[in-house]
Amino acid sequence: MDLGDNELTLTPIPGKSGKAYMGSYPDGKRIFVKMNTSPILPGLAREQIAPQLLWSRRLADGRDMCAQEWLTGKILTPYDMNRKQIVNILTRLHRSRPLMTQLSRLGYAMETPVDLLQSWQETAPDALRKNHFISEVMADLRQTIPGFREDYATIVHGDVRHSNWIETDSGLIYLVDWDSVRLTDRMFDVAHMLCHYIPEHQWKEWLTYYGYKYNQTVLNKLYWYGQLSYLSQISKYYMNQDLENVNWEIHGLRHFRDKYGKRR
Repeated sequence: MDLGDNELTLTPIPGKSGKAYMGSYPDGKRIFVKMNTSPILPGLAREQIAPQLLWSRRLADGRDMCAQEWLTGKILTPYDMNRKQIVNILTRLHRSRPLMTQLSRLGYAMETPVDLLQSWQETAPDALRKNHFISEVMADLRQTIPGFREDYATIVHGDVRHSNWIETDSGLIYLVDWDSVRLTDRMFDVAHMLCHYIPEHQWKEWLTYYGYKYNQTVLNKLYWYGQLSYLSQISKYYMNQDLENVNWEIHGLRHFRDKYGKRR
């Protein structure tokens, strides 16, 4: 790999699809390096949503390489996810008109609920698309498409699982791994948070703090996008050959449907 920097040594980081590295210099300085990441990283850093971007460059093979500050801290656990700081970060992301405008200029199209289902159908592994239970879920989602207003749509991260949140030793929290960013209903992120991490008795408080009205329309949308969030995670884990988490997400989806499927 021609880095154009003879002093920089890259060490692959496990679990990042072969695109993320720890970069180290002879003086001991470390940086986080990723290939072909989102071009909106500078804007995310300005909003204090993602770590600071140090530099970016084009490699001889055509790939883009970006370097961010190396954070000393920890990856959040599921038990860390019920924090106001996380809600504040999501709110700041979802309300950022500059980031949304930048994505639009980069060619990102607005995705309706129908588009989201079609995208999953086109990218999911064949074994999942042919699975009887998942086919049943997809059929139900097609029959219960929620309302969508383009003027309410915004930028969403697209994969807000706990392993994409980092807390530094100084207490700052950042959202990382922007490969799934898209323009759609903010409930795409919100539903993942609630159905994976937040107890139901805290949903009203969480949604109200975020800025939603707590009513049946919002809950119906939550039930729909919650199921889609499980499907998204099932597909990602399956493609990474992480069958333990595939089964865990399928179990979670079954439980979610058993509990909330009849409330619409």
